Amino acid sequence: MKVRADQLEQQLKKNLAPLYIISGDDVLLCQEAADSIRKAAQKHQIDERLRYVADAQFDWQDVINENQSLSLFSTRRLFDIQIDKMGEKHSKALAQLSQSLSEDNTILLTLPKIDARTQKAKWFTQLESQGVFVQIWPIDANRLPAWVQQRAQSLDLSLSRDAASIICERGEGNLLALSQELEKLALLHGQGAQIDAEKIIESVADSSRYSIYDLSDRILMGKAKEAMHCLNQLLGEGVEPSIILWLFNREIQTLTNLLQSMQSSSFRQACQSEKIWDKRVPFYESAMSRHNKVTLPYMQNYLALMDKSIKGLEGPDNATGFRNLVMMFCGYKPVTTELDIPA
Repeated sequence: MKVRADQLEQQLKKNLAPLYIISGDDVLLCQEAADSIRKAAQKHQIDERLRYVADAQFDWQDVINENQSLSLFSTRRLFDIQIDKMGEKHSKALAQLSQSLSEDNTILLTLPKIDARTQKAKWFTQLESQGVFVQIWPIDANRLPAWVQQRAQSLDLSLSRDAASIICERGEGNLLALSQELEKLALLHGQGAQIDAEKIIESVADSSRYSIYDLSDRILMGKAKEAMHCLNQLLGEGVEPSIILWLFNREIQTLTNLLQSMQSSSFRQACQSEKIWDKRVPFYESAMSRHNKVTLPYMQNYLALMDKSIKGLEGPDNATGFRNLVMMFCGYKPVTTELDIPA
C-alpha cells in the first residue's frame, strides 16, 4: 500500500503494519517519517530495536536468520534497516525477507529514492503488497515558504510570508537547515514571538558565524583558502559531520546531474532542469569549469569513504577527509588519498 508522507500518521493510528518502506532524497522528511514509525512501534509494546546499515559488504543472512528466530527479551521487535545505495544483492535479500514476514516483528526499510521502473520490479511489488510504502517527495519551491510558516507554527512562532521567503532563500531547499534555522529563532525570540522580515535580516546581520552555505559558495567558486578557513570554523563550532557530508554530496550530485544534462542541452537549460536559482548559476558555472566525468566519480567514491568513517567504520578522520574534499572541489587533488592505495 502506498501512502503520502502526510498520510502516514493517520495510517499508524489505525494499525502497525509488518513492513514499512521509506524512500526519498530529503534527509529531514525521511528521518521524520522513520521517527513516526519508531514511536508507533513503541506504543505497540515493541521495545527491542535492531539497527542495521546495509552497505555493499553487508551480510543479509544475519538479518534473515534473526527475523526467523525468537527474541529472548520481548515478543515483538523492530528491524530498522537503512540502505544508502540499492544493488542486486540488496534486492534479492529483500525479496527473500518479504517471504518470512511475521506478526512478531516489524521491519522498517529506509531506502534511497526509488524510481518508477524499480517500483514495478518483482522484489519491490512483493514488499509493497505486504506493507506500507511511504514515498517522500521534495517540497516544490513555490510551496516552501508555506511549509516554513507551518513549521514555525509548530514551534509557537508566527512567521510573516516575507520572513519565510528570506529563510527559504538562505536555505535553498535544504529542509534540515531550514528546520534548524527555525529552532534557533524559537530559542532567540521565545514562544509566541512574531517574526517579520526585518527581524530575520537583523538576525543574519548579527551573526558572524559561518554556515555550511558559506562553505558551498567557496568550494563551488574554487576559493580554496577561504573554503578551508570556513570548514575549520564549522568543525570548531561542532557542526555535525553528517551535515557537512550532506552538503558535499548535494553539490557533487548537482554537478553530476548538470554534466549529464549538458550532453543534450546547454548549461543554462541544465541549470533550469536542476532548479538552480539564477543568482547561483555563476557558482555552478565556475565549478563545472574544473570538473568532468573523471573528477566527479572520484569525489563520489571519496564521499562513500567519508560516510563509512562517520558511521564508525574504516576511513579517513573527519577533518582530514573534509579538507581533502575541499581541495578536490577547488581543483587541487591531494597527492594521494585512500582511494589510490591498493587494497
